[in-house]
Amino acid sequence: MRVLLVGNHWTDGPGGAETVLALTADLLRRAGHEVVPFAVAEDRTLPTPVRDRLPVAAGSGARTRFGEAWAGTWSARAYRALARVVDEVRPDVAHVHHVFERLTTSVLDALRRRGVPTVMTLHDYKPVCPNYRLFTDGAPCTRCLSGHYVEVVRHRCLEGSRWRSVAAAADAYVSRARGVYDRVDLFVAPSAFLRDRVVAGGLPADRVRVLPNPVPAADEPRRAREEPPYVLYASRLVPEKGVGTLLDTAARLPDGVRLRIAGSGRMERQVRARVAAQDLPVDVLGPRPAAEVTALLRGAAVAVLPALWWENCPMAVLEAAAQGVPVVASAVGGIPELVDDGATGLLAPPGDPAALAAALTRLLDDPADAAAIGRAGWARVRERHDPAGHVAALLDLYATAAR
Repeated sequence: MRVLLVGNHWTDGPGGAETVLALTADLLRRAGHEVVPFAVAEDRTLPTPVRDRLPVAAGSGARTRFGEAWAGTWSARAYRALARVVDEVRPDVAHVHHVFERLTTSVLDALRRRGVPTVMTLHDYKPVCPNYRLFTDGAPCTRCLSGHYVEVVRHRCLEGSRWRSVAAAADAYVSRARGVYDRVDLFVAPSAFLRDRVVAGGLPADRVRVLPNPVPAADEPRRAREEPPYVLYASRLVPEKGVGTLLDTAARLPDGVRLRIAGSGRMERQVRARVAAQDLPVDVLGPRPAAEVTALLRGAAVAVLPALWWENCPMAVLEAAAQGVPVVASAVGGIPELVDDGATGLLAPPGDPAALAAALTRLLDDPADAAAIGRAGWARVRERHDPAGHVAALLDLYATAAR
């Protein structure tokens, strides 16, 4: 089968969507299928046979902030580029990942015009929430599920930007009026939680299938943590990930335990300033290659994800469990579908530094219990997130879309 993989970034990270896209390509190729990645053209773009046909990101060269934001709603360049690639490659199916703002939903129009069966993996809530996250003013929000997208402008939901919020709201209204998502044959929801929210927001239930993200597990769980012990946070540095809560928790950790933060994002400068000002036991490592993150995970006493927003199927949780590292995460969104509290990890209420510190301290103070929980998490991902099983399920979805 020839599969056209479509996503904003064909790069090594930094986010979960990019990780899943690259992993999907690798798994399909290993299973004997031809894969053609299509993304925006970037300096870090990985090899693809259509490299010279990739478009620049929507809004590149815009003279105003509103012009850049509005260009991110539909891209004639992306439409034309993908139409040419489809004519050349003749894919059996297109698997679309995160395309908003850079490639834009113009790629869905191009695929439908060319009659390409289309499957779309949802990495967030964008089809029913213009700000992607169902999260506003520091808390989960469902205002837009009713279709009242003007709330996005009222609350400036796109990182406080008025122009981005206006463009996002207008795009949502137009997309609903044009039936943009009718151009997708099947949607993949990596969690039942996300499926239920997008169906509540208007996507047809019979076209949304739950298929959790895959993760390659180590051949065996790691044997022991490094000493002195450390807690690892490996994700983006953005408010909705609970980075503020994490820093509040750092000072509550047992003596001698340090928090290591691997990742980047718009809060990185703020995080570094706070760590220095308060002399917190925190090492801010910045972005790290995937192999180095894996090595950091295998040495960690525990991995942590203190999310405030309704996470979908976070790779930060799966990748830690895949190495046999116990995880402490917030009981929000799709995370409870990944963590069996007390058995394969620990769950804590979001935004509660005392509860998060207590859960972390429990595992730090009892290495034997932590090791048992880590092993149970490793066994769970091998059973439920097996890459081979994921590919088989994807191929079934591709065949259904083609029919």
